[in-house]
Amino acid sequence: MNINNTVPIDFRDPQYDGLLSRLQGNILKGHGRESTMSIFIWFRGGRVEKARAWLREFAATKVTCMKKQLRETEVFKRNHIPGGLFAGVYITAKGYKYFGHELDGFDDVPFKNGMAQSDLNDPPTARWEAGLRGNANNEIHAMILLGDHDEERICKAAKEITEAVESLGKVLTVEYGRAIKNESGDGIEHFGYVDGVSQPLFFTDEINAYKNNSFGILDFDPFAPLSQVLVPDPLAGTTDAFGSYFVFRKLEQDVQGFKKAEQELGKELEKIAKAKHVDFDPERAGAMLVGRFEDGTPVVLSETDGMIGSGTANNFNYAKDTDGLKCPFHAHVRKSNPRTNGKIDEHTMARRGITYGSRQVNPAFEQSFAQMPTGGVGLLFMSFQASIERQFQFIQRGWANNTNFPVPNTGIDAIIGQVPAGAAKTSHGKYAVDYGKPPLSGPFDFKLFVTMKGGEYFFAPSVPFLTEKV
Repeated sequence: MNINNTVPIDFRDPQYDGLLSRLQGNILKGHGRESTMSIFIWFRGGRVEKARAWLREFAATKVTCMKKQLRETEVFKRNHIPGGLFAGVYITAKGYKYFGHELDGFDDVPFKNGMAQSDLNDPPTARWEAGLRGNANNEIHAMILLGDHDEERICKAAKEITEAVESLGKVLTVEYGRAIKNESGDGIEHFGYVDGVSQPLFFTDEINAYKNNSFGILDFDPFAPLSQVLVPDPLAGTTDAFGSYFVFRKLEQDVQGFKKAEQELGKELEKIAKAKHVDFDPERAGAMLVGRFEDGTPVVLSETDGMIGSGTANNFNYAKDTDGLKCPFHAHVRKSNPRTNGKIDEHTMARRGITYGSRQVNPAFEQSFAQMPTGGVGLLFMSFQASIERQFQFIQRGWANNTNFPVPNTGIDAIIGQVPAGAAKTSHGKYAVDYGKPPLSGPFDFKLFVTMKGGEYFFAPSVPFLTEKV
């Protein structure tokens, strides 16, 4: 099967049945469940054969292949019947070694070395949450992802897994995700901004819907070939089975700190605007940090929120904002997705993250600073890619953390940027108070309010490997 396709694929075409049946779900399209559990597992020595037998049985009876997921999506669209339990299995390099497999067929060096060995300016592993560091030897062997709309069903499934693992090893931690939405029903993150909008699209129906919403005029083409996220599964024993490299990171958000700093930045920029006799809405300060207003309106397209279709707005690029006078260069969505040449580039990942942590007041509602959490909430970042080195790590290190990208003296990503140990945890950005017009003011320091709490690199094997070769 050729995964270097130059046009989107129609998943209803029978020629793709084999590929989709052998591929785990959630990779080419998000599973769409609003609750998840990520179960991190370490297997004990001397239990290899029993662990292998259990994992094969679990894969054969529980793992959701891409074909099944897409079929459930079609049924939901037609008859409003939600899909059942979603399950996926991801294995670390140490997990493959535990099961007796060599890593020669895996060509991604970060995967082989593990996240703790990656130079991303992450906090020292001693400061990671214990379960995300692994066992006493810093080993995580596998992660099982469950997703469902039915809370009772997902809890029952998680209980069955944790009880089975008790005789095989140890459940290191369970990370609970729950989607939060604004009043329009769009998914948002804890700072209150619409999230997960810009994704690579692989299927004909998605591309057609995107073009219809864009009136056929594409300023940004989200099409990506299957090779953007898929690689041959080197241990499947067949040439037509594919997998994907998988990244998991727990990112904690200090909501109260961010919103206070956002307000202060708005006041500073408003003062400058008044001195220049220019109107400035302080709400635009946050949009210039993120690159979108809270409702999803791209700041490069509008100096105010409320754009029709804002929650899905993705048809834009920065070709007419080359000086950063509308969307600053250090804004999160510009740093992490520069939209060069108006299309998906080789570094783009398929992001499948979900928010975590409970709040007394939904971020979609008006609230005082005292009602905002300073920790305990954030994002369970998850992504699929053909290369962790070329995609996730390149974006984090080469773009988000790089003070000279996309132009010299840009500053780091105002949301997910990370600085070397000992450096001030701030982004230094410049802003145009008169929308789209020079000069830029600043740079202003903006403290970073996202903290990485731990994670790991995995491979999402093909279904045949899980059911026959593990």
